Amino acid sequence: MIALYLDYFDRWSNGLWLTASMSTLSVLVGFLVAVPIGFARSRAKGPLAWFALGYVNLFRGMPLLVLMFLIYYGLGQFNHELRAIGLWWFFRDAYFCGMLALVLNTSAYQAEIIRGSLDTISTSVLETSAALNLTRWTAFRRVLLPIAFAKALPPLGNEYILMVKATSLLAIITVFDLMGEARTIFSETLDLSVYYVAALHYLVLVLAIEWVLRRVESRFEWMT
Repeated sequence: MIALYLDYFDRWSNGLWLTASMSTLSVLVGFLVAVPIGFARSRAKGPLAWFALGYVNLFRGMPLLVLMFLIYYGLGQFNHELRAIGLWWFFRDAYFCGMLALVLNTSAYQAEIIRGSLDTISTSVLETSAALNLTRWTAFRRVLLPIAFAKALPPLGNEYILMVKATSLLAIITVFDLMGEARTIFSETLDLSVYYVAALHYLVLVLAIEWVLRRVESRFEWMT
């Protein structure tokens, strides 16, 4: 197994880097999308609240693999229309399609995490913000969002780890992440030890992420 790792060291490294970078980027972009949706789920009413609810239900209810197929293969049927509006360069690339699927999926889950965190904030915090004559935007940016983020850190960390594992599905749409590289190496060697090596890579990556997350959470404990 060690020889299998050393012989394909460059490919394992590239796969590991792609897995780590795609999962991290998708979670960060997904968080930016999730914040307004989570806020709408918690505070908004009317059409905005219904839109947020529909977004969350749609992308949480749809399996990630199905979403990847619909974006990469499904939208490929509309290549003429996508060329006409200048978006074919994006949807013809498996990397971008996979990234979009990951972002849509994780943003829906993160939105619900943020909604739950906002809903648990004490009314005394809201009353204090009002007593200080803070505008709604200032109160949200300086008070509500930091507290909600601190409360949401543990489940957000779990979502990050889940996204690391979810990237293994990208191999199905020909993205050469860690699992994609494992599949190609196995096709060349027919050695099942390839998947043991891949599993160890995932384990080390997840343990490293957990270590970082525990350090970050400890810095925000006073806000919870």
